[in-house]
Amino acid sequence: MKDVWIVKYGEHTIRVVNTWTNEKLFVDGVLQDEQVGLHFTSRLFGKVKSEDNEYEEIKVSIGACFCRMQCRIFVGDRLIYTTELQTGG
Repeated sequence: MKDVWIVKYGEHTIRVVNTWTNEKLFVDGVLQDEQVGLHFTSRLFGKVKSEDNEYEEIKVSIGACFCRMQCRIFVGDRLIYTTELQTGG
């Protein structure tokens, strides 16, 4: 099993990769966080530079729900992506 979620945020690309044995957060191709091992829920953290040249915190929540993986990506306090909206459910 491998899930990959890719989100554009301004000029940046946020990519989350989830496999059976690890989860990784990349920003513009650079690994920012990684969890190793089998988890039913995970949190990943990173940073992205805003248009104002300030750093904004990235938080990713990954979890299993009814035999499929769900991913939520936040920048600052704002939800910018969720699999629930993408899959209709």
